[in-house]
Amino acid sequence: MNPESAELINVTALAKALATHLECALREATPAKRLMNVDEAAEYCGLTRDSFRKKVVRDRVRKVRLDKCWRFDKVDLDAWIEEHKEQIVREVA
Repeated sequence: MNPESAELINVTALAKALATHLECALREATPAKRLMNVDEAAEYCGLTRDSFRKKVVRDRVRKVRLDKCWRFDKVDLDAWIEEHKEQIVREVA
């Protein structure tokens, strides 16, 4: 590499791009956590802990019982969120 071409390489930009690429690769390599505790599930659903617990106690959210603790499956939470989305009614002109 000659001195003129070395000036064309932005080392800072290259390092940032490499760091971003490695971060994404590591995130994809790490398996996603499937079961969540009450606090994690409440945060995932965008609810307070108390509001989420009320829904659980009233059997509005499916739960898994492990070692006397509730756990919540991400798949069930996603389904619950989908069920509670409001439908948009489009008016036909």
